[in-house]
Amino acid sequence: MTDPETVATEKDHAVKAWYLFTNHRNFRARVPDWRETKAPDGSPRLVAEVVGPGAAHALRLFASQYPLVLGGVGDQRPGFDYSVPGRVTCVWRSNGVWVELWHPEAVTPAPEPALAPSKPSLRKTFARPSGRLPFTRRSKTPKETPAA
Repeated sequence: MTDPETVATEKDHAVKAWYLFTNHRNFRARVPDWRETKAPDGSPRLVAEVVGPGAAHALRLFASQYPLVLGGVGDQRPGFDYSVPGRVTCVWRSNGVWVELWHPEAVTPAPEPALAPSKPSLRKTFARPSGRLPFTRRSKTPKETPAA
């Protein structure tokens, strides 16, 4: 069984890891609330929802690119879990504590109806510049200068 001090240490480690990752890459997704529960195997589990713009993208990059320091017996690298409907969860195990960061699964938007064709713009209609702009051609032969 894992002691409460280890759980608190792992929570601090996860909070700092997420903070460093998001600030370094200028992501605005945050992890505001943490809950402590028990995993099915009886070990402690920390669960938090990732909220804000780009949460799915930030969580995907966090799982694949952030170098979490794991070295204890039974530690597991971050991976994704899709077992809970409507959630995408990034899960890892460190020092006997399961840590889960999740975001709601993105709903695919319905396709938008096609817009009626509009009139072609004047810009596409004319191939030459307007009369207000100079349109001169350079001569290929040098101009002769009058003799003085």
